[in-house]
Amino acid sequence: MTSSEQNSTGAPRSGMSRRFAWFAFAILAAIGLYTAGWFYAADRLEGEVASAIAKARARGAEADCTHAQARGYPFRLGLFCDGVAYSDRSAGVALTGMGLRSAAQIYQPSRIVGELDTLRLEIAEGVGLRIDLTDIRYSTRLASPLPGILSVSGETVTATALSGDPLAAARNAEAHMRPNGVDLDLAARFLGLTIEPAAGAPAGLPPLDGDVDLTLVDGVARAAGPQRSLRGLSTEIRNLTVNTGEAGVTISGPFAIDAAGLVDATLTLSIRNPTALAAILATALPEMRPQLAQAEVLITAMGDNPQLPLAITKGQI
Repeated sequence: MTSSEQNSTGAPRSGMSRRFAWFAFAILAAIGLYTAGWFYAADRLEGEVASAIAKARARGAEADCTHAQARGYPFRLGLFCDGVAYSDRSAGVALTGMGLRSAAQIYQPSRIVGELDTLRLEIAEGVGLRIDLTDIRYSTRLASPLPGILSVSGETVTATALSGDPLAAARNAEAHMRPNGVDLDLAARFLGLTIEPAAGAPAGLPPLDGDVDLTLVDGVARAAGPQRSLRGLSTEIRNLTVNTGEAGVTISGPFAIDAAGLVDATLTLSIRNPTALAAILATALPEMRPQLAQAEVLITAMGDNPQLPLAITKGQI
């Protein structure tokens, strides 16, 4: 082989090797830059958490996120904490949880999903209530002034008075919130709800399942602002249903509380299987059996699924 032939075959191979080397270098450089960017974002996240805790403590609240760490490399970024806590004595609210795990995709950082092993919410004002949940799942889309969407579900939900008296328990519960312009759409569902007779429930009341779907008028401003009074509240109840399996009751219609604290509402009451409902209530409220028997005769005459108007004017039904 002549020298010219060697040069003609060696030059392309040498050029191809150089291009491959540059390509590999570019890939490694991109990975390095991405990795540096991820760890920078992780450091910022941990710093923001520490800053938020410090600001809460400066306001007089108690806040903590123990062993806070940013995790999820390479494609996710989320906050992990062994425990979380927040307490505001002035508002009478305290929250504690264990096993916080959250994550957001790098390409969609405002969409966050997460889990929490246990959660306890204590409300000192009013009745004095403690709510415990396990196996909590949540998702949200960050926005201002309220999240674009917020969903929370939990298993084995219990409600207890701060005195220790049990109030209620449910097998499962979930809640959803979504701004709708200036209004706020709210929905909730619970399964297997049992209410303790000591909490005011009739004895012998079977487990209940329920669905709630309503719109809170001007709800974004009410939720984002300091206003906590129910006065001036206006809602459109699309569906408020309580079932016992055999029977159920559904309420729908507008509901409002005026500045004086009086209720105005124009509701529709729908009853499923009134005979079964009357039997359940007669067992739970034996002292009211005569009145329930009379009501059953009137309601069953309207069919299997009667609808009754229910008007409330200035607190008077």
